Amino acid sequence: MGFFGWLDFREGVPLWWSYQLNRQITKSIEEIFEGIAKTRVTLLTDWANEQWAFLENTSLELQRIPEVDRSQYLEDRLQKAVYFTELFLLTPECIVSASTYTKHRGRSYSGGQTPILKRAIDHIFHTQEKMLYGPFLDQITLEIGPRTSQFHDEVTLLFLQPIIQHGKLNYIVAGRIPNDVLGDLIQREAGHVYRDSGDNYLFMAKSNFDPAISPGTALSRSRFEDRTFTLGENLKDGVHTKHWGVVKIRNHTEFEIRFTDPATKELHPGVMNTIRNGENIFVHFPGYSDYRHVPVIGKGITFQMPGSPDIWGMMCEADLEEVYRRRSISWRLGKRFATLTAIGIALHQGLVLSNILPSWAILFIEILYGVLAAYLFYKKGVVPITSRLNHMTQIIRQIAEGGGDLTIRLDHSTQSNDETSELGRWVNNLIDSLDELISKVKSATLDVEQTNESLRGKTIQVEKDSFTVIKRMDDMLEGMRQQLEDVQQAMQQVDQVSDTLRSVEQLSQEQLFHAQDQVESINVKMQAIVERVHEAMALTANFTEHSSNIGRIVDTINNVANQTNLLALNATIEASRAGEYGRGFAVVAQEIRKLAEQTTSSTQEISHTLEKIKVGSHLVQKAIQESSKEVEKGASYVQMVQGVLTSMSQSSASHPDVTEQIRNIIGNIASINEQNVKTVGNVDQSTGEMVNMVQDARFDSEQSSLVIFNLRRLVDKFKLSTK
Repeated sequence: MGFFGWLDFREGVPLWWSYQLNRQITKSIEEIFEGIAKTRVTLLTDWANEQWAFLENTSLELQRIPEVDRSQYLEDRLQKAVYFTELFLLTPECIVSASTYTKHRGRSYSGGQTPILKRAIDHIFHTQEKMLYGPFLDQITLEIGPRTSQFHDEVTLLFLQPIIQHGKLNYIVAGRIPNDVLGDLIQREAGHVYRDSGDNYLFMAKSNFDPAISPGTALSRSRFEDRTFTLGENLKDGVHTKHWGVVKIRNHTEFEIRFTDPATKELHPGVMNTIRNGENIFVHFPGYSDYRHVPVIGKGITFQMPGSPDIWGMMCEADLEEVYRRRSISWRLGKRFATLTAIGIALHQGLVLSNILPSWAILFIEILYGVLAAYLFYKKGVVPITSRLNHMTQIIRQIAEGGGDLTIRLDHSTQSNDETSELGRWVNNLIDSLDELISKVKSATLDVEQTNESLRGKTIQVEKDSFTVIKRMDDMLEGMRQQLEDVQQAMQQVDQVSDTLRSVEQLSQEQLFHAQDQVESINVKMQAIVERVHEAMALTANFTEHSSNIGRIVDTINNVANQTNLLALNATIEASRAGEYGRGFAVVAQEIRKLAEQTTSSTQEISHTLEKIKVGSHLVQKAIQESSKEVEKGASYVQMVQGVLTSMSQSSASHPDVTEQIRNIIGNIASINEQNVKTVGNVDQSTGEMVNMVQDARFDSEQSSLVIFNLRRLVDKFKLSTK
C-alpha cells in the first residue's frame, strides 16, 4: 500500500489536496450522509406501512364479499392503489382463485417451479402472519408492465396479507409491486445532493428466508443502470475500471451484481462494515473502493422492511472526488485577490525599477490598474456569486409567492463548486422534496375529495331514508294509538263480562254447594247400602255354612238310621231263631226297622231340600256379589262426583276466575302498548334529531367539499414534475 493508501500516486495527489482544502467540512459531510440515509430508511418503511394498511383494509372488506364478486372487487381496489400492478387471492392449496390479471387466475403454486414462493405461502398459512416476499424474479410482473416507474423489469415484491376468519386462515390477499419502485423512492434523481456520482442502493445484509441470496447482493436498481444518467458510464453498456476489466449487467442490477471490489473480489469495505456493524460512516480520504474500483465515501445502514424476514442494507455514497472538489468562495475570492494584488505589486516594482516614467505617470498607471483590478475582481469574482444567489432567490420567490413551478431546478452546469453550488444543490433538494410533498398532498386531496363526495352522497341517502323512517314511525305510532284505544274498549267490555260472570259465579257456587250436599247424602246412603250388601253376603255365607252343617248332621242321622235298620234286621233274624221267646223282641225290632226306614226316608227328603237350599243360596250369594260390585262402583262414582264438586268448590274459592286473568292479560297488553307508544314517540323524536344531525353532517360535508376544492385549487397552482 502506497503513500495514499490503496490509490496510486497520480490518483491520490489531487484527491488528497482537495480533501485537505475542505477538511473543515468533514463533520458537515458526515451529517449530510447521515441525513440522506435516515430519510431514505424512513421513506421506505413509511411506504411499506402504507401498502400494508391498504391490504389490511382490503382483507377486511373481502370477508363480506361473495366469492363470485371478488375479482371485480379487486379490480376496483386496484384502481384506488398507487403502486400495485396486480391484486390476487391465494387459497390454502396455493391456487390463485381471483386476480386482477386474467392470465394469472387459476394458477397453482403447489408444484416445484417456484419452491421458495411456495415455502413463503406455506409459512404464512402456518404462522398466520403477513410477509413481504422478495425481491424475486417473476415473468408475470414483466408481462403486466409498469405503473409508476419509467424503469421496468421482472424483479418483483409481493405483499402477502392473510385473511383470518374465526381464527382460521382462509385466503391470502397478495399485492404485486415492481421492485423498480424502490429505486425510484431512494434515488430521487432531481434531489441528488451529489448529482455526478451520488448513488443510493439496497443490498442483502442477512437473508433469513432464502439462504441462496449472498450478503452484499444488490436488491435495487443502481443509479448507474439508468440510461438517463449521462454523467458517466452505464452498467448496461459496461463500466470500465482502470485495471480490472468491465463491470456490466445483462438485464438489471438486482441479483446480477454483488458489491465487491474488482481488485480483491471481496465485499467492498462500505458494504462489509455495514453488514458487520449494522451501520458504517466513512467520509475521510482516501475513501474505499466500490464495484467500479473508484474511491467513494458515504453512509451504510441496515434495517428491516415491515413484514420482511430479511435484513436489508442501504448505501448512500458519492465519489470522493465530487464531494471534495468544492472550493470555498473565500478561497476563490482570496485567490483572485491575491493574484491581482501580486500583479499590481509586480507592476509597481517594474515601473519603479525601470526609471523610464515620471512618478506622476507611474501613479496614473497604478491607479488605472487598481480600477481595472477592482473591475475584474467584481466582474469575475463577485458578480457570478451574486447572480447565482439572485437566481436562487428568484426561484425561491416564485415558490414562496404561490403558484410556483416546481419543475424548475437550478442548472448545475452554471454552478461553481463553492458554497453557492452547495446551496444550489440543497435548493434543488428542497424543491424536489416540496414537489414530492405537494404531489402527495394533491393525491391525498383527490382521495379525500372522492371520499367526501361519497360521504356526501351517503348522507343524502341517509337523510332520505331517515324521512322514510319517520313517516313509517308516524304510521306505526298512529296504529299503536288506535290499538291502545281498542284495548281500552276491550278492557271495558271485559269489566262488564266480569261483573256478569261474578253474578253467575255466585249463583253457580250456591248450586254447587247444594249439589255437593246432595251428593254427600247420596254417598252416605250408598255407603250404607254397600255395608248392608256386605252384611247380606256375610249372612248368606253363614246360612250356606249352617246348611252345610245340617247336611252333615242329616248324613249322620241317615247313617244311624241305616245302622239301626241293619240292627233291627239282625234282631228280627235272631228273634225268629229264638222262637216263641223271641216273638216280642221281633215285633219291637220290626217297629224299630220301620222307624229307621222312615228316618232314612225323611233324611233323604231333608237332603234333597238342603241341596235345593244350597243351590238357591249360591244363586243368592252370586246375585248379592254382583249387586255389591255395582253398588261399590256406584259409590266410587259418587265419590268421584263428590271429589269433582269439592275440587270445583276449592278451585273457585282459591284461584282467580278466568275473566280476572283475561282482564289482567289485557291490562298488561294495554300497559305494554302505552309503553310502546312512548317508545315510538321517543324513537320518532330521536329520528328527527338524527335527521337534523344528518343534515348538519351533509352541510359539513358540503363545507368540507368546498374547503377541499379550495385546497385542490391552491395545489393545482403548482406545476409538478410528476402527476
